[in-house]
Amino acid sequence: MTSAFESHRSFLRRLPLTLVIGMLVWLLLRPAIDAATAGLAQTLIRAFEHPRVTRLVVNDHRAEVRRADFRSDSKIPTIPLTEIHFNTIVLLALFLALPRPLSRRQLERLFMGWCVLYLSQSMNLLFHVKVLYAMGLGEWSQQTYSEFARNFFGFWRYFTDLPGRFSFPFLIWLGFNWDLVMGLLAPGVAQPDKTEKRSRRARKA
Repeated sequence: MTSAFESHRSFLRRLPLTLVIGMLVWLLLRPAIDAATAGLAQTLIRAFEHPRVTRLVVNDHRAEVRRADFRSDSKIPTIPLTEIHFNTIVLLALFLALPRPLSRRQLERLFMGWCVLYLSQSMNLLFHVKVLYAMGLGEWSQQTYSEFARNFFGFWRYFTDLPGRFSFPFLIWLGFNWDLVMGLLAPGVAQPDKTEKRSRRARKA
């Protein structure tokens, strides 16, 4: 019990520092995350496009939405990428604040969790592009997209924008670290350590 409460306090003490570390890592990797997020979103969009005309070009932390069938004098719409993947900071901070964050097991969990978050970020960008197509291009949008499509893409953009961006890092962290997180949130029901288990087995024997 005492060690469980100590782990809980240690997690809370480490969290402000890991937030700073998470922000520094995110700033360092920001250009690469911009390109990766736009690249996967473009691949997913083009997978269902006929013909494949969409290109997402990263410029100054924004994704320029370019279509091969746009007129050459058309204004190029852009979508900010910072607000799409800033929640990477939260995921990194939560993972790094756990005990032994640089162990092989925790690094593997962090990698898998980051992959899931990356997929959600790319999907968020995809829905932003589809909402632009369905609602933001005037008469062309009205002729090309149905009311159902506008409602469908609008809902998923809203979902991945607000509840998604803020909840996904916590849900991913919890999902990949259920055993550790439960010990931190409910120290009284933390699992007994290996020494206790061996002692109990010896007494039963």
